[in-house]
Amino acid sequence: MNISSPPRFGFPCVERVQLHDFSLYSREPNTRLALDSGVTCLAGANGIGKSTFLCTVNFALTGAIPEPSRDFLSAPAYFAKAKEYASTFFEGRINETDRDTAAVTVSFTVRKRQYSVKRALFSVGAIEELRICEDGVLVHNSEDATAEQNDEYYRADLCKAIGLNSFEQFVMLQHFLFTFDESRHLVFWDRPASAALLYVCFGGDPHDAARADHLNREMERAGSRGRNYQFQATNLTKRIDTLEASVKGTTENSLEGDQAEAKYRELTAAVDKATAESDEAEALVSEAELKVIDANAEVLNRRAAYEKAFERFMLGSATPDRHPLITSAIADCHCPVCRNDGEHVAQAIRARLEAKLCPICASTIQPTALDPAVSDQLSQLDLALAQAKRALDAATDAKARIERAAAAKREAVKSTREAMRVFEESNRAVLEGIQGRLALLDGPLAETLEAFRKARQDLSAQRDLAYAERDRFRDDLRSLQRNLEQKYIEAESQFVPKFKSLAKAFLGVDLDITLVTGGAIGLHLQIEMRGNARRKESQLSESQRFFVDIALRMALAQYVSDPDSRAMLFIDTPEGSLDIAYEDRAGQMFAEFVKSGHALLMTANINSSKLLTTLAKVCTSESMTLVQMTHWTELSDVQQRASDLFRDAFADINSALGASV
Repeated sequence: MNISSPPRFGFPCVERVQLHDFSLYSREPNTRLALDSGVTCLAGANGIGKSTFLCTVNFALTGAIPEPSRDFLSAPAYFAKAKEYASTFFEGRINETDRDTAAVTVSFTVRKRQYSVKRALFSVGAIEELRICEDGVLVHNSEDATAEQNDEYYRADLCKAIGLNSFEQFVMLQHFLFTFDESRHLVFWDRPASAALLYVCFGGDPHDAARADHLNREMERAGSRGRNYQFQATNLTKRIDTLEASVKGTTENSLEGDQAEAKYRELTAAVDKATAESDEAEALVSEAELKVIDANAEVLNRRAAYEKAFERFMLGSATPDRHPLITSAIADCHCPVCRNDGEHVAQAIRARLEAKLCPICASTIQPTALDPAVSDQLSQLDLALAQAKRALDAATDAKARIERAAAAKREAVKSTREAMRVFEESNRAVLEGIQGRLALLDGPLAETLEAFRKARQDLSAQRDLAYAERDRFRDDLRSLQRNLEQKYIEAESQFVPKFKSLAKAFLGVDLDITLVTGGAIGLHLQIEMRGNARRKESQLSESQRFFVDIALRMALAQYVSDPDSRAMLFIDTPEGSLDIAYEDRAGQMFAEFVKSGHALLMTANINSSKLLTTLAKVCTSESMTLVQMTHWTELSDVQQRASDLFRDAFADINSALGASV
């Protein structure tokens, strides 16, 4: 098998973050933070604003905040929802006096392109300052542009630099794949989001990913329309049933009346059916008669053509002794020229013929040969005439059969009408009430019911069209899915070992991961532990779910990143879910990811967890920076009383880094 190259996208590597009047961090509202390659860990106490910092950096990059529920229908739909969430995210985090000036500036590099982006926290869809350079040369400066124009230019330029089809795809990757925040959203078990990510990460063609996203969205919309039409049709059915029941209640609802009405409707339907079938049979008789007429005309035409050709044959190639005048004169003993009669006439003609002389002019008779072409023509005409006769016989037989069937249908009409007459005579009293009720159905109520039935029919037709459209989108999507499945098979030898290595660093056991197709979404990744599939979140412990999901993100980031512009992961570390046996292993997993050349911006509580100390020992100060966020804001009374504990914890981590306390 030829191993295809993985898709290589260049992702932002954040180098600096500058906060402006960020009053949540009361002691450091204008914090400037440099992010070196490797791990940048923001450590501090609960409620100090660690998660907010990650969200703020994401806001600077994408103009949106990761939406907590992460409901995914499509990349554009999610981006719109995340921007709406961003419009209120900073409420309560920024003082009213700082509202107009609060902002964030982020500097990052994508391949050789350097970006500096400043966003006001309360201006969604706008960039106050934008500066883009490449190899030290200024590419774009926002001095003469509006904030909205800056945002539009930034989105187009960044999308091109990364190599994606749309900025919304970047937002999807940044929020769903590269960010593991306090919402603890798990990509492994979010099938719609997972499928969309797989198209980007393994499909290799961002256009296919966008098309799959579009097909998924349109398929869901068409299905939703179909369900809505069905709901409306069901409601109309209920209204029709109610009206029909109300009409039925205008007469006595006796068993006799119900049975008589049922029989009356049955007989009426039988008469209508028999009449319709008889009319159809009469039409078939007329058609059969026309076919007989046409077939007979064809026979006459074929016979005339044959007789004409035969006459030409006889006149053009026959010898004198076979000429009609000669054969007649011999047979009748009568000369057609001089009108003499007698045996001597026949004897004289025979004598000249025996002498090879013409009986009329006494010229010598020259021998003649039959013309093969004329003979062939006669054979063909004879065959055509035989076929025409067979067609006439078949048409005649069909006409007779159809006439018999039509006669039977006419008898059926007579018998059903007679049955109706007998029933009406025998049940006249009951039928008077039924016919009175049925008369109501011929007025406005009938028009209302008919309108309802027509509307229901139209809704049913629209429902069927919507479901057919949904199925067409699904067929197109399945074609893309099959292509993606093949791409994943080709990628397994490179991607799966990355994931298994990271997951084993945490779990200590081998995991298998496969691409599963089928179901409403069509495909998703599935893990197996010790030979058993883990299809549901509940089949793993909380810490296993969290860190296996982080391992998946890390492996995908490694697989799709351009070596010159590797993706940075944002992780709000869920160390609270770990028991003591896994704290060290989680640190090992994080360290392995960083060793592969990827940066990690993470947050962690200051506690006795071994995760940070293990990470620090492996990375050392060369690949890890510890940021003490306890200096950024005022601590609570409880946290202040525990300041010695915080100081000791920081000292342990710094010691593990090999730095001075």
